[in-house]
Amino acid sequence: MSDSSMDAPGKGPRRKRNTAVFMTVLIVSLFIYLFYGLRGGIGGQFPSTWVKADNQPATNTMRGILDEIHMIDATVGWASSWYDSGNSKRYTILRTTDGGVDWKVMLICTPFLDRSQGKGAGFESCLSDFHSALVASVLEPEQNHQSRIFHTSDGGLTWQSTVINGQHMIANPVFIDAQHGWVLVTDNFPGFDLSSLFIGQQIALYRTKDGGQTWQRILSGDAHGSGDAFGTAPLIHDAHITFSDASTGWLTGASYNNDNTSISWLYVTHDAGAIWHKVAVSFPAQSLIMWSPRFFTPQDGLLSVLTSGPAPQYAHGTLFYVTHDGGKTWTPGVSLPFDVTNGEFIDMNHGWAVVDTMPEKTFYTTSDGWQHWTRGHMNTSLKRIYGFTFISPNVGWALGTNTIASAPEPGGGLRTGDVIAVLKTMDGGQTWQEIAHSNV
Repeated sequence: MSDSSMDAPGKGPRRKRNTAVFMTVLIVSLFIYLFYGLRGGIGGQFPSTWVKADNQPATNTMRGILDEIHMIDATVGWASSWYDSGNSKRYTILRTTDGGVDWKVMLICTPFLDRSQGKGAGFESCLSDFHSALVASVLEPEQNHQSRIFHTSDGGLTWQSTVINGQHMIANPVFIDAQHGWVLVTDNFPGFDLSSLFIGQQIALYRTKDGGQTWQRILSGDAHGSGDAFGTAPLIHDAHITFSDASTGWLTGASYNNDNTSISWLYVTHDAGAIWHKVAVSFPAQSLIMWSPRFFTPQDGLLSVLTSGPAPQYAHGTLFYVTHDGGKTWTPGVSLPFDVTNGEFIDMNHGWAVVDTMPEKTFYTTSDGWQHWTRGHMNTSLKRIYGFTFISPNVGWALGTNTIASAPEPGGGLRTGDVIAVLKTMDGGQTWQEIAHSNV
């Protein structure tokens, strides 16, 4: 007689139901483990989620203060703007696909606003990195010393959203492709200096290898100090970070001494950020490195250093360091009597920069490896220019505004009726055309 003939009436169907229930529980449990365990990431118990761009059409007139524009090629580019909505400061991440004429909102970033110190105080900024036509990332400060990192690899149609336990400083998140990224934050609050609103007990470097789904805390250092000396090189509060590939990265900054002197430094990693080595470069006394190295090929790169003249004027200048061996050695080159460290450099020859000490709407351009700079003048009704972005020696964009003085607090920025324009040149900056606008 078979075993099945010994089953009581109804036992066979009950066993099947129990098996089905067991399999359902197993599948659900596995899904929860995968979603929260693998996607939650180090830095907390927070799962990553997805955010979709809205369906609003692209427009030629945007809202807010355009503070950054970055064109990838002749048609595709990114920009960011912000405005004070009263209860919060809102950032919009914009994208164009027609060369800067029309812009579509791809993401709204609302950083945590703390006005406990008074009106206008406690403004935080969303920090962005526009790597390519499809890849971009945005860091949004949140409450409880946390940060939300948005990452897209499809041009902003969808955004991976993940929270980490850390508050941003001045370094933008950095991605070198759709999967590999880094962010420098301060965590482990409260810090040793309770008067600081953003320094914790540690400054930490986080890394993702899966497009922002999970973040690992791979390096940390003490953040204690006084004045502007928070942290120990290379992990200090105003360090700048960049990576040239999935393994090689650079940290730059300056450390401050009690006698008000400063020491600039450059560190490199070859293992994706776990270990950093100081690069043997002799920087001038009282110099400041305000920007990361810029590589135009795997071998050729530029590092611009801000120099300071003698007291009491402390006139600013620029000293360029160049490398032709991928950063193994850096050689001092051209020295200039004005500050162009924030310039737009597209290769080892061409650059554009606004010099703060020069008249309004004046800029400098070079085409011979920064040896000589020619003064240019933007023929426009706008009063001030900034934010150059070029894709070739001839084709470029800039931002211009019709006001110089900012509006009073709270919020600051433009006044009602003020306009910022997107300008385009096809001849290297000799002539400019207004192609888009934003207003308050």
